[in-house]
Amino acid sequence: MVVYSVQTLEAYYQMREQGYLVGNKKYIWPDFVEPYHWMMEQMERRIKGYNGLDYPMWLWRTRPDRNSSGHLPKGTKGVILTLDIPQDQILWSDFDFWHHVLNGWSITGSEEEDDRIEKSGEDFRYTWERIFDFEWYRNSDPKWVGDFNELILQGVTPQITMDMVKKVSRFIAKGSKH
Repeated sequence: MVVYSVQTLEAYYQMREQGYLVGNKKYIWPDFVEPYHWMMEQMERRIKGYNGLDYPMWLWRTRPDRNSSGHLPKGTKGVILTLDIPQDQILWSDFDFWHHVLNGWSITGSEEEDDRIEKSGEDFRYTWERIFDFEWYRNSDPKWVGDFNELILQGVTPQITMDMVKKVSRFIAKGSKH
């Protein structure tokens, strides 16, 4: 399956040198380490052969806009990698609901469900698995969860190897100054 990944030029050079690239904890905001570990647990359950130790590599179904904010800080030298990765080595999720996991919020399909969970005080982390359940999303109240047709998919994979790389496009990030 053809997918894309945005990396720094430095990370790309590292991948060329060692033959592969895996995620690195040092690039994760400390408050997000626990949600990343949750994602790694999901990868271990859902991606055959994943070792459960390497941090995820992020992927996109459509080619990212190199000029948009959010991928790399302004002025950073980067690359957009066009990759061919077997579908069974990618775990797809909803971009917007991933932010619920990052922020420790429940993922509910209606205001009623949200109120029930909030009032009961139950552990709502089971709702996080809904980021992978596109049928649940399709069947939920669009006024509450958003329009299914506007879903933004992101993927994670355990590693990117040089043999997966089909094209490398260099750029200098023009996005935000974070």
